Amino acid sequence: MSPPVGVSVQLRQLVYYNLDNGLLDNALFYASRLHAQEPRNGDAIHLLALCNLRLGRYKAAFDYAKPVRHQPPHLGCVYVYAQACLGLEQFNLGAQALEDLRGLWAGRNHWSKYYVAWCLGRLDANISLQTSTRKPPDGICQTQPPAIAC
Repeated sequence: MSPPVGVSVQLRQLVYYNLDNGLLDNALFYASRLHAQEPRNGDAIHLLALCNLRLGRYKAAFDYAKPVRHQPPHLGCVYVYAQACLGLEQFNLGAQALEDLRGLWAGRNHWSKYYVAWCLGRLDANISLQTSTRKPPDGICQTQPPAIAC
């Protein structure tokens, strides 16, 4: 017998409330109850993995959020999986998971291509200024900070 629909909705709201207020142990408790009621629901898996990630339990978050072949991909799970891979220093796995689902998240950013190009141009300009070998103007010594008079 499945639980009433209202129970799942209330558990989900409790998880979000506790996450928002920094009550991570409570959020993990409610997320585990939600996952027990709906083990194949992508949102329940995402919330459970997110609670583990925020608690610093990277291996548990990694295991819960790992992409499963027979289920449709959940973008939140892939993000938590990539963050857990960062914590476990398995950078290639996280990058590969994000690249595999690029079609789901590539169109969801709000930055225009012009803004990104402008930022990259500014980044290139900053790098070229830092690596420049120009002589500093007279009166500026780069080896010692200026003296402060009291």
